[in-house]
Amino acid sequence: MEELWVILDTNFLMIPEIHGVDIFSEIDRVIDKKYELIVPVVVIEELKHLKREGTSIERKAAQIGLELAKKAKRIESKKTADEEIIRLAKKKKSVVGTNDKKLKKRLEEMGISVIYLRQKSHLDISRMV
Repeated sequence: MEELWVILDTNFLMIPEIHGVDIFSEIDRVIDKKYELIVPVVVIEELKHLKREGTSIERKAAQIGLELAKKAKRIESKKTADEEIIRLAKKKKSVVGTNDKKLKKRLEEMGISVIYLRQKSHLDISRMV
């Protein structure tokens, strides 16, 4: 059986620091099959930028996000984060972790499931894979 990719967006990796939600145990809760965590390199670059240039909250959350990203497989990217996430999600059976409303809507229109923060307390999935 093909392993599912869970592609993580920048804002998703910042959830633990900003909202106190353990994204990894929550992903395990909402996905009941084997998966591999994926982080496009462009997401790592966005986190590094926020760590340097963001507000104090963003800097701290980006630092935590960079640590969390080490648990995922990095994939080289050439486009913007949103375009890269869409490209990867279309390439292989995937679910995307994001809180970006526009990206979530685009992905759902393509039939791609999205894991997102709900009520600032837990993760939910837009439709089961």
